[in-house]
Amino acid sequence: MFNLAIICGGPSHERGISLNSARSIMDHLKSPFIDIIPIFVDSQRRFYRISPAQLYSNTPADFDFKLAQSELLLEGSVLQELLSGVDLVFPVIHGAFGEDGGIQEILEKMNVPFIGHSSHCCKWMFKKHQAAETLRGHGFATFPQLVITKKMSHVKIAIDNFFREQKIKRAIVKPAAGGSSIGVSSVDNPLQAYANVVNIFEKGLDNTVLIEPFCEGKEFTVVVFDSFKGKPVAFIPTEVEMNYDKNQIFDFRRKYLPTNQTAYHTPPKWDPSTVSQIRLQAEQIFQLFGMSDFVRLDGWLGNDGTIYFTDINPISGLEQNSFLFRQASLLGMTQRQALEYIVKRACLRHGIDFPGYPSEEKPQSKQPVYVVFGSRNAERQVSLMSGTNVWLKLLRSEKYSPSPFLFDPYDQVWELPYAYTLNHTVEEIYANCINPKEKHHHWQRVIADIQQTLGIESECRSEAKSMSLNLFLDHAKKNQAFVFIALHGGKGEDGTLQKMFEDEMIPFNGSNSRVSALCMDKYLTGQAIARLAEPDLFSIPKKSFHFAEIKKHTSESIESFWETLCCELVCCKLIVKPRSDGCSAGIVLLQSAQDLERYLNFIEQKSHFIPPSSFANQTGPIEMPSALSGEFLLEPYIETDAFLIEDNRIKYAPKQGWIELTVGVLEDKGSYHAMNPSITIAEGAILSLEEKFQGGTGINLTPPPADILSPAATEKIKRLTEKAACALGIQNYARLDIFFNRNTEKMILIEANTLPGLTPSTVIFHQALAENPSMPPLDFLDRIISSKRL
Repeated sequence: MFNLAIICGGPSHERGISLNSARSIMDHLKSPFIDIIPIFVDSQRRFYRISPAQLYSNTPADFDFKLAQSELLLEGSVLQELLSGVDLVFPVIHGAFGEDGGIQEILEKMNVPFIGHSSHCCKWMFKKHQAAETLRGHGFATFPQLVITKKMSHVKIAIDNFFREQKIKRAIVKPAAGGSSIGVSSVDNPLQAYANVVNIFEKGLDNTVLIEPFCEGKEFTVVVFDSFKGKPVAFIPTEVEMNYDKNQIFDFRRKYLPTNQTAYHTPPKWDPSTVSQIRLQAEQIFQLFGMSDFVRLDGWLGNDGTIYFTDINPISGLEQNSFLFRQASLLGMTQRQALEYIVKRACLRHGIDFPGYPSEEKPQSKQPVYVVFGSRNAERQVSLMSGTNVWLKLLRSEKYSPSPFLFDPYDQVWELPYAYTLNHTVEEIYANCINPKEKHHHWQRVIADIQQTLGIESECRSEAKSMSLNLFLDHAKKNQAFVFIALHGGKGEDGTLQKMFEDEMIPFNGSNSRVSALCMDKYLTGQAIARLAEPDLFSIPKKSFHFAEIKKHTSESIESFWETLCCELVCCKLIVKPRSDGCSAGIVLLQSAQDLERYLNFIEQKSHFIPPSSFANQTGPIEMPSALSGEFLLEPYIETDAFLIEDNRIKYAPKQGWIELTVGVLEDKGSYHAMNPSITIAEGAILSLEEKFQGGTGINLTPPPADILSPAATEKIKRLTEKAACALGIQNYARLDIFFNRNTEKMILIEANTLPGLTPSTVIFHQALAENPSMPPLDFLDRIISSKRL
C-alpha cells in the first residue's frame, strides 16, 4: 500500500479552490494500491486530519467551524509522526503558505518527501514583481510595474507619475502574490487605481500591490511537466478568449464557472511558430527557477507578437476540467494518468517506489452507461459540470463502463472523446465536434513529440461521432445501456426525453415523464402540494404572467399592476422567476414597480444575463432563462434568518425564524427516504449559481447544527419532505428546496428538482456522505443506477 498525504486548505482566499484540487486527487488516485490521507490547514495554519467526505464540501466554511471542537488537531510530534509514516505528500494549498514556500519549508525540516518545488524555489517565484525582475534580468519580456506597499507614503503621487510616465490609458491592479484573479481589477485612471489599491489592503488580500499596463492582446496559460529524463516539457498552451471591454478581466467567475463570456482554445488559434516560442520560453523558465515536477505559467501574447509571462502558479489548480487536465487530455492522458505521472516523477526524484495500477482495460461484463448532458437552455453549463462529474466518477467503477454524450443545441447527439468532455462550455465542445482541431497534421506532430519526450503512448480517439436522437435511442437499446440523464431543465427534465426512453424501454435515472413534467412546472408543483392538505406543509402563493401580457404597458400601468400584485400576495417584496427553469436562472428579488419594469426590459432586450448590482442585494450576474417569451411567476419574498461564518464560528441572527434548506430524497419501490437536510447560506438575496454548484463558493451546513435546528426539527423536515415527494410521485431520487420556520415548524416547498445537479461539490453528495452508513459519491451514483434498471 502506497500512502499519499494531501495537504489542502490554507489561510488564503483560494482555500476553496484547494478543496477542488484535493478532491480530484482523491477521485483519481485512490485505489486498492494507494491510500489517500487528507490533511486540512485552517486559516490559522493549524493542521487537522479530516475525513475524505469533507473534501466534497463546497468550501472549507462548510466544516472548519467544527474542527476546533474535534480531536483531529495535528500538532508538533503528532503531525511529524503522521507525515513521517506516509510515502509522499502532495501539497495543494493555493496561495499563501502553499505556494510561497511555507508548507514546503515545514516538510523539508521534517525530512518528508513531497511533490513540487523546494521552499527556496517557491519563495523566488511567488511574489510576482520578484519573479518579473528575474525574468527581465534573463532577457524575457516583462511589463513595467509600480510596486506599492502598505506602509508606503505618497501613494497617489506615485500612481499619477506611473500613469503619466508610462502613458497608460488602462492598467491592471493586483495583489503581488496569489492567484485565481482574486483582487485583480482593471482601471482607466489613477483615481480608480488608488481606490483598488486601498480595497486590496482593506480586505487583507496582500500587503503589496502591483500596477502594470493592461496588455492589448490575448491571454494564454501553459502547463509544464518535468519528464522522467529530467527535461521539462511544455504542453500545448490554452488561449483564453474573452471580451475585455468595459474593464472586464479574466476573473474568478470566468475561470471556475462555465460561461459564454469566456472561451478556451486548446490548441490555440495561433500560428505554429508562436506556439513553439511560448513552449520554448516556458521550458526555459522552468529550468531558470529550478522547478520540480509540474507548474502552470500564465501570460499574454501582445498584438505585436511579444510574449509576456506574468504569473507563475507553483501549484496548478486540479479541479475536474482545469487547464492541466485539458492540456494533458490533448496528449491522450486521462486525469488519473496525468496525476500518476506527477506522482511517479516525484517518486523518482526522491528514490521512492511507486506501485502503479493494474491495466485499465474494461471487461466486457461492465454495464454500459451513456451519460447525456448539454442542450441549449440556461442550465446547459451546469448540465456539463454534472455530466462530466458523473462520467469521471463512473470511470473508476468496477461495475459500469461510462461514455459521454453531448445533446447539442439542435437536438443531435455526439459521442465524445475524452479530451472534448473536459472543455469549458457546451459551446466549446460543440465547436470542436463540428471542427476538430486535433486532426490538423501540425498538432498531431507536436503531440507526438511531447508524448515521446514524456515517455507516454496513447491512441485515444480524437473525433466526436454524430447521430440523431432516434439513432442514439437505437444505439442505447441495442447495447442495453443505462442512460444517465445529466440534463437540467428543458427537454431533459420536462418529461420529453423520459417519454422517449419509456417508449423504447431504455432504463434511465430520475422520475418518469409524468412526474418530470409536473415538477418542472413550479406552479403545478405548488398546486399538488396544496392538494395534500398537510397543515405543516404548504406552497407559496404564486401569480403567473406572460411577458407578452405586460411588455407594452406604460410605467403607470406597471405601477398599478405591481400594487395589485402586492395586495393579492400580501407582500411588498416579490420574487420573480421562470415558471419552468431552474438553477437560479432569471430569479430576482423585486422591491418596487421600477424593479419589475427593469426586469421586463432585460427580457425585452433578450439579455443572456443580468449584470451584477442591477438590483438591490444582487452580488453577481444572473443567467437569464432560455425561453424569455414563456411564463413567469411572482411570489412573496421570504426573508430568512441571517448566518455568518466568522473566526470559525457560526454567527446566527434570527429574524422571522425562516431558514432555507435543501433535502435529497431517495425512492425505492414506493418507499421514500429523506437524507440529512442542508442549510444553504446565500451571500445576496437569492442563492447564486456559484453557491449552488461551484466548488470554492457557497456555504452548506450538513446536517444542520443542533443549536440552530434541533434533532426533532430535523426529523420533522425529513418526514415532511418524504410526504411532499410521495405527493408529487417522485421516483429514484430528487432534491427538494424548502423554507422551514424554526418557531412554528411549518415548511414551505420552493421547488422539486427531479434531476438535481451532480457537480463535484453539490450538496446532495454532502448529504449522501452524511448518511449512516456513509455513501461516497460513486456509491451514491451506483444507488441511482442500480435501483432503476429494468
